[in-house]
Amino acid sequence: MNQNLKTALTVSCIVFSVLILAQLMVVEPANALTRYFNCVTRAANHNGSFSVENAEACYDKVFKGALDNDDFGKTIR
Repeated sequence: MNQNLKTALTVSCIVFSVLILAQLMVVEPANALTRYFNCVTRAANHNGSFSVENAEACYDKVFKGALDNDDFGKTIR
């Protein structure tokens, strides 16, 4: 019985560790989207209008590395 309890606790710890890591991986992209939408909102409210250039500027500002990619997401050398 004691060995079964240790095994159950070990498996539970492993499962919870994996779940915590998965949660951390999901939260950061959600924060990036929030920052992007905030940037878009500020740009629209500042000018009173909104353009594709504003959206692209916010995208490049929030998602680092976007400036180094072409329209299809491939790295520009």
